Amino acid sequence: MNALELQDIRHIFAMTVEESAMYISRDNNVAAWQQWENGEREIPEYIAHICKEMKARRKVRINAVIDKINNRIGNNTMRFFPDLNSFQTVYHHNDFLDWKIYQSAAVELYAHDLERLC
Repeated sequence: MNALELQDIRHIFAMTVEESAMYISRDNNVAAWQQWENGEREIPEYIAHICKEMKARRKVRINAVIDKINNRIGNNTMRFFPDLNSFQTVYHHNDFLDWKIYQSAAVELYAHDLERLC
């Protein structure tokens, strides 16, 4: 993973540098995250692994919704959760990254007119 791909991942999941340092690298080291994104330091393998895993989970969620649409199951409406607390009222055991993955998939599907948001 290179610096541009790391930035892209952060943007795909609508995360700030601070959120990325807190929830992906889990060390709150904002300066290190910025150095990775600026190409000043090599991105640790565990960061690349977490980002690739998030991207894969997003793809699974999107494809599951598309399969339902193609099989005409459901009403093509996906909930949008404006904050973590509202997400966790429905998905009790999920965390911040789960919320960001869900939201990213919802926005992508909405952008392609595959889902309405509610």
